[in-house]
Formats: sequence, structure tokens, C-alpha cells
Amino acid sequence: MATFYLLPPRSCLEAAVADLFGKLLPGLPLPADVWDAVVQHFAGVGEWPTDVFFIPKDELSDGDPTAALAEGYGAEAGDRVVSVSLTQPPRAWSVPADVSSTAAAR
Repeated sequence: MATFYLLPPRSCLEAAVADLFGKLLPGLPLPADVWDAVVQHFAGVGEWPTDVFFIPKDELSDGDPTAALAEGYGAEAGDRVVSVSLTQPPRAWSVPADVSSTAAAR
């Protein structure tokens, strides 16, 4: 079963990471794609499972995020979705069995 982390928009992720590293390492330049670099590094050293996916919300089509994950990223019944916010606690749910019919209807 895959796990999809539904993250804030990419611009928010980039700003949050840049802000953190700007405080920790003031004056050092950061790559333009600092968020991608951080995630790739942690995935490698953290030995995260290969079926964990990080999807910024602005990369999904509008509407139901579960259906959008099925359509655009292959989410299947039973997969886990964790919606992450910079201001609220995370919410988690499983992809329902009827997600393929919901996605196909679109």
C-alpha cells in the first residue's frame, strides 16, 4: 500500500525550507529547488519506503483530492493519504474502494 503526503503548495514549501535554512545558515546561498533537494536527501538517508509520495496540493486538479490522486498519481483503494498543513494538524484517510469508479467518471 502506498502513502501519499498531500503537502502545501510548492511555493509555501520552498519558502518554509528557505526560511529555516536562512536562520540556521545565514548568508549561505540555497539552490532554487531547495525543497526537492531536502526531500531527496532525507528519503535516501532515512530509508523511507519507495511507495511514499510527496504531492504539493497545487499539483493536483481541483475538486476531490482522493479522486485527483487516483487520476494523476495512480492511488488505489486502501492507499493512505496524509494531508499536511503548515497551520493545522495533519489529517489521514484511506482511499476508498470506489475510487477507480469516481476517477473514471471524471
